[in-house]
Amino acid sequence: MAAVDSNLVDTKLTQLNLRLSPDINYRLETMFPKIEGMFANSGIKKKFKLVQRVEPLLKELLMENEEVLFISKGNQSSVSEQFFMGALWAQTINHTVVVLTNLRLLCIRTNGKGKPKRTFWSIYYSQIKELKSTIFGNAKICLKDGKNLNYSGFPKIDRKTMRAVFLDAYKLFEEKGFDPEVSQSREKLCGNCFDVVPKHNYECESCGATFWKPSEIGIRSFVFPSWGDFVMKHYSVACAELLGFMILLMAIAFAVSDGEYGFAVFLFVIANGADAAITAQIAAKGLHLKKVPREA
Repeated sequence: MAAVDSNLVDTKLTQLNLRLSPDINYRLETMFPKIEGMFANSGIKKKFKLVQRVEPLLKELLMENEEVLFISKGNQSSVSEQFFMGALWAQTINHTVVVLTNLRLLCIRTNGKGKPKRTFWSIYYSQIKELKSTIFGNAKICLKDGKNLNYSGFPKIDRKTMRAVFLDAYKLFEEKGFDPEVSQSREKLCGNCFDVVPKHNYECESCGATFWKPSEIGIRSFVFPSWGDFVMKHYSVACAELLGFMILLMAIAFAVSDGEYGFAVFLFVIANGADAAITAQIAAKGLHLKKVPREA
């Protein structure tokens, strides 16, 4: 795909005094597909700010000769998360920057402004069965291991560009017959050294970093709702859960004062059990650093 000439994009960036890192190989014509027309400059500046936030990380994540084709920020949350947490809170913990390269799709968990956290995934094009657009205009990535990833919140121009860029990259990747061995379609990456951590592993063989198991996080949330989210650094959600837990304790206290001990236990188990289940499900999506080895 080449909607505009890369030299024209480079000239436009220079005019706006925007400088991308020379250490990263960008395909400018797909990174910035609109350089003329109403609001073009503001769109370029907004995309540049997002790229700037992830550039230091990309320098570590990218392989040799890997070219960045597309970057955008959206939200990747499941239906169950939206149902149990509410759409707003589900979106709060699932801000994700998507990076398409000539080799793979990278997912980077971020805060609302696009600042990277330490949870990352990598998907080779050989592991993607199909990229669809939903009736709501969202992107749905169907993986070969049966999992589906739903992304929403992309800017309109990025929704149009992403599919075209993906199809071009997928075609070239397929022609080369490159099919790397994986432990799952969406590989989890170490938040310390960025190497792949195979499925069901919670220790990085490369650097020795350890990660929280979903069961460990779930148990903590059952004992004390919001504990699991504090572990995962979902602070805003954790504070909201803490408020809810205080209300629950008041309800339990009233039940106990009325001699309704069975009902009090029922309330605690049901409320905390539901929180533990959804928190463990969220924890299972990625790796959350537990301990980073000290440098020698």
